[in-house]
Amino acid sequence: MKRTLIAFGAGLTVFAGVFAMAASLGGITSNKVGADNTAVASCDTDGVTTAYATAWDTTDKRYEVTSVTVAGVNDACDGQTLGVSLTDSTGVQIGSGTLAIPSSVATSHAVSLTTAPSAKLTEGVHVLISS
Repeated sequence: MKRTLIAFGAGLTVFAGVFAMAASLGGITSNKVGADNTAVASCDTDGVTTAYATAWDTTDKRYEVTSVTVAGVNDACDGQTLGVSLTDSTGVQIGSGTLAIPSSVATSHAVSLTTAPSAKLTEGVHVLISS
């Protein structure tokens, strides 16, 4: 019984600490950096969509993501930087790329990746538009 109470108390302490740290992230207001999945007011308020382009790598013998097309980018974002990050199932970044959004009527932009990750391992995509 004593061990159960000690384990419960330790778990409660850890939970309280994690909750307090998470609560401190709730006030993100900058449009440049974020530490959670909260939408931050920016030049594009209705969101974007993404699509992957893949190619077979004969050296690695696998399909790799070579670029990510980000569509639905608002014209108010022209001149800003479009950043794309691909992650694996654990959230670790496995590929990324950036593109200066040109001043044009185009709302769809292909971002080439500096390192082409395995298409099989790619689980998530994160898009950031910053000035």
